[in-house]
Amino acid sequence: MGLNVSLAKGGLKAIVLTHTPGADMGASDQIRTATRADERPISALVGLAFATDPYVRWLLPDPYNYLRSNENYVRQFSGPAFDNGSAFVIGNMCGVALWLGPGVTADIRPGVGANNEFIDPAVLDDLARLIEESSAYRPTEPHWYLKFIAVDPVKRGRGYGAALMAHALKISDRDQRPAYLESTNPANLSLYQRHGFEILAELQVGRSPARYPMLRRPR
Repeated sequence: MGLNVSLAKGGLKAIVLTHTPGADMGASDQIRTATRADERPISALVGLAFATDPYVRWLLPDPYNYLRSNENYVRQFSGPAFDNGSAFVIGNMCGVALWLGPGVTADIRPGVGANNEFIDPAVLDDLARLIEESSAYRPTEPHWYLKFIAVDPVKRGRGYGAALMAHALKISDRDQRPAYLESTNPANLSLYQRHGFEILAELQVGRSPARYPMLRRPR
């Protein structure tokens, strides 16, 4: 798969993806900037994509609570991405990446807001410690923070995740800002490493799954 990335001023315009013969993505698969109107379908996509994520299901082991929690999750933890033009969707909701740009924050305290009723109370203490330990690795300088990236499970393996990563990293490179994320699934580490992220630590508290702070310096 090849990317023909043309960034307008601000870097947040749609791009068209080109593909090599035999690639699963077509020229109609575009990356666009998502809006608040996309919150509900994005929440549904995230629910599908993270249904087997070890960290997420540690927080939400009950299947019913897991499904109920998704309606509010995107708005609560990633809403600023919509307001600042750093929420990206590829194709017809094939995948999504929500980033918080330099200087943009969201409330990430465990158990806050509407999600409190869904998270397993037994994990809250370990979760608080895990978030505190993770925060020590987050850059203090202005940076791009990937809240999450998700691809529809039936459309994985077609390059959507890689295209979404490349789109935002072109912007961070242009602005010479580092990019940071915290992976909650070891299966995804290779994707991030292929895009230049380095593992800073492997964190684990109590019975929590591992969490991997990762940093990418601009190119």
